[in-house]
Amino acid sequence: MLLRNHPAILALALCGLVALSSAAMAEVVTFGSGREQISSVGVLDIAENHHGDLYFGTDNGLSWYDGDWHIVHRNFGNSRAGLLSDHVLAVEFDGEGTLWIGQPNGLQRLEGDSWVTIQDQQLLKSLDIHGLLRRDDEMWIAAGNAGLHRYMDGAWRWFQPGAPEAPGCNYISGMATDPAKGTLYVACREGIWFTDDTGDIVRFSPLEMTRFLPDPVRGIQGDPFGGLYILNASAIFHYTPPGSWRLVLTSPDLIPGVDITDLRVGPDQTLWIATNNGIYGWRDGAVRQHFDTASGIGSNAVKRLFLDSAQRLWFVTPENVGYATTGQPVAAGPIIPITTFDLPTTSPAPVTPTLPAMTPAISIGITPEKTSAPADPLTGFLDGIVGFFRKLLGG
Repeated sequence: MLLRNHPAILALALCGLVALSSAAMAEVVTFGSGREQISSVGVLDIAENHHGDLYFGTDNGLSWYDGDWHIVHRNFGNSRAGLLSDHVLAVEFDGEGTLWIGQPNGLQRLEGDSWVTIQDQQLLKSLDIHGLLRRDDEMWIAAGNAGLHRYMDGAWRWFQPGAPEAPGCNYISGMATDPAKGTLYVACREGIWFTDDTGDIVRFSPLEMTRFLPDPVRGIQGDPFGGLYILNASAIFHYTPPGSWRLVLTSPDLIPGVDITDLRVGPDQTLWIATNNGIYGWRDGAVRQHFDTASGIGSNAVKRLFLDSAQRLWFVTPENVGYATTGQPVAAGPIIPITTFDLPTTSPAPVTPTLPAMTPAISIGITPEKTSAPADPLTGFLDGIVGFFRKLLGG
């Protein structure tokens, strides 16, 4: 009688079953710091090699994961046989599969078993290497307050801050590429600059920012489907060249008062959003999945995300490092459509807050959607539940 008179209760019950089924499909694996695990949960950067192994730059050495954990620390007895510093700020692989490692006192490359160290300030105007990004055959290096450097075909180039062809800032807080077009974007507190150029002639131009961007830019992330995502603490925007801005969501669309910290884009266009209330999966204008302490991630204060080639969603919290295997995203509640619209723009203006450490982007391989799928046993189970309620309601 209660269900007959309150059909909304039936709808909520079914939504709850779908949410529980979604959680059951996801596997969450976590690791703490230790000898046989990651060297530290203070992860500053993540990169993946051609074999699918994950490398973690941490505040206590370099760790990598190939199904087992391995750790490299600074070798005080032989500086040529290990890290320059146990404080690894940035990691990235070049087109030949060589690992580049940025540290506060220089740059290294791990070529097979050999460590190549670069501390020549004729090449690097600052040895504080806090950002690395590969774009095709180029390696882009963010170095202290000295702006950008580029390495290509054995040649180094410095984009001196203030030069006509360089970004108009000293400290680069973020770098990303648009995988669809190859455009390079760099972010700093003064704004965002971009270039489509390669080769000998490279010139950066300022990106006209939307006037509705309420807070300083916290991060940028290339969209595998074209364009750039820009995030701050309270909103996520999408930019499509040559000048189209779209408001994707604001933090109240997730939960009032939530703070956005990082973003990754899945091959099904799901936005995986790190917040101080766990990880949200956002697709088609709605929250489709939510990972929090109840899901096993350890802490709701998620600082960093990384989506690897096996579609494991790696996360970093103050307590642990781990990954979630999400399967096919399933609606976890009522869909709330969000209207998107183009936003007016203005020239970048300086802002004063200090930005956190950058998160280099990764180009994500796109897997075509399958046109057919095997029967899902969960579907039959849910159909039976729906039939039961229909009989109970007299329908």
